[in-house]
Amino acid sequence: MTGTASDRAALAAVVSRTRYLLLDFDGPVCSIFAGLPAPTVAEELRKLFTPDQLTDTAKNTTDPIEVFIQAAEVDPKLAARVEAEMTGLEVAAVATAKPTPYVHEVLAGCRESGRTVAVVSNNSAQAVNSYLDRHGLSDGVGLVVARTSHDPAQLKPSPHLLEIAVQKLAADPAATALVGDSLTDVEAAHRAGIASIGYANKPGKRDAMTEINAGAVIGSMSDLALSLRAYPLPD
Repeated sequence: MTGTASDRAALAAVVSRTRYLLLDFDGPVCSIFAGLPAPTVAEELRKLFTPDQLTDTAKNTTDPIEVFIQAAEVDPKLAARVEAEMTGLEVAAVATAKPTPYVHEVLAGCRESGRTVAVVSNNSAQAVNSYLDRHGLSDGVGLVVARTSHDPAQLKPSPHLLEIAVQKLAADPAATALVGDSLTDVEAAHRAGIASIGYANKPGKRDAMTEINAGAVIGSMSDLALSLRAYPLPD
């Protein structure tokens, strides 16, 4: 396993009490925009704005979700058009999305240790389900809760999607953890009253996630896979 002894101890403390594992999609499961880069998607979404609707943030961001947020601040109808276009681009991106190393082992570890898995994502439900089907992962995922609305206020860092997942799984929040690769994932987990495991897949993320009190931080999904097998749930 990677990380320090304290990293491993923190992960063990979270995993040992986790019966319901929630995975963010873009990052922990795959790189959805590996073949269709996020800046390209953001640029396509900007084309739906009229010049007077483009805020400075919308003009400069490379994050499609941020373009969507800016659209909602301008006009709900524009937000609906941007969300629909973004969904189409995300579905197209599935064909070239890159699986995250060891995510298959994480799902196997959950199955073998008796845990339930859900995917909770700001990406569209259509894209998430398409990816899972394409890569033969649907059977290992008990629930998908993802974007279906043109209201960005429902997306993480709001706890909205996490709360839906907890409710649909009839999960005990104290036995639930979210694995995410962004600070907004950790913040959403805090707000939903569940544990968080930060996936620090880029430089600087480990310190940032530790600073906002992620329950544990991993540098590879292999760390999570090994910990799941090391801590099976009691019968």
